[in-house]
Amino acid sequence: MPDGAEPFGQPTETVAPRASSAAEHNDALTARPATLVELFHRFAFMMLLVALAVAVVTPALARPKPPKSTSDAASAQVQRTAPPGPDALAMLDAAIADGRLDNARALLAPMWASGAPDVQLRAAELALAGGSLPEAAEAFTGLMDGPLAALARQGLGITRLREGKDSEARPLLEQAVAADPGLARAWNALGVLADKARDWPAADLAYGKAVAAAPQDAGILANRGWSQLLRGRHEAAERDLVAALKLQPALKKARTNLALARAMQGRYQEAFLLSDKTSLATDLNTVGYAAMMRGDLTVAEAYFNRALSLNPQFDRAAWANLQYLAELKAQKVREPTGAAPPR
Repeated sequence: MPDGAEPFGQPTETVAPRASSAAEHNDALTARPATLVELFHRFAFMMLLVALAVAVVTPALARPKPPKSTSDAASAQVQRTAPPGPDALAMLDAAIADGRLDNARALLAPMWASGAPDVQLRAAELALAGGSLPEAAEAFTGLMDGPLAALARQGLGITRLREGKDSEARPLLEQAVAADPGLARAWNALGVLADKARDWPAADLAYGKAVAAAPQDAGILANRGWSQLLRGRHEAAERDLVAALKLQPALKKARTNLALARAMQGRYQEAFLLSDKTSLATDLNTVGYAAMMRGDLTVAEAYFNRALSLNPQFDRAAWANLQYLAELKAQKVREPTGAAPPR
């Protein structure tokens, strides 16, 4: 032991008292300070040992307990990173399609850690549905070389279409349907591009494929109805729009365009069958426009004026239509036309 210290806890040696000579007495007096130093060293060493013990034990107590077994830890890790099942993905798809975007974000959050391509695709679709087009484009682009390439091209093509980049959208959508002819949304987007180009045979082909792939999609039927309106085929437009509203009664664009289709046939009263307090001013303006295009200028003027009286704010559309109507009256134009207003 250092400095002659004895092991911790061992008693010091004792000697029976006896008479001592003066010399021995002097020696004992001389030796006493040395004994006190030795005791002090022993006490310091004991304190050092206690401090070392505390330093070693405290971090060990603070350290988190390890899992019970390696297999338990591996199981927990797999559970945290396992990709979502088909039912979970279907719920997420439905939330995005229905426009319940906050709900979709909540469903997506616990799936994200899996890093699965299916989850990344839904994240891209969610960004597209929320209008975050640059984010959507980046996400779809990152999936174009994997197993979901056709769906990624469909998504990126729709994103480019919404950005107004028609020349970039078309090849992406064509590649998507070439890889998977059942992609209804890609066909629908190709139909929209055909409408913009006034390529009616291409529009008929694209919408026909889209409806065949997704016959229960109200939005696709509504778009085909609009395409028929653009060509002046009002009866065909009415059929598609009625079908769309049977599937989704609250689809606003289908209700407005159905009023237009009926009004363009001169059935003005029927055009208001689905109108309510919130839509009446808009519908009056729509039907008034149809009457103006048909040459029924007096009827049109009455509808525009009523739209202005119902709208609590200044109705710029109705006012602009009245100005145009005044010009028509001044020119005495009475020739009907089948043209529909710009969408």
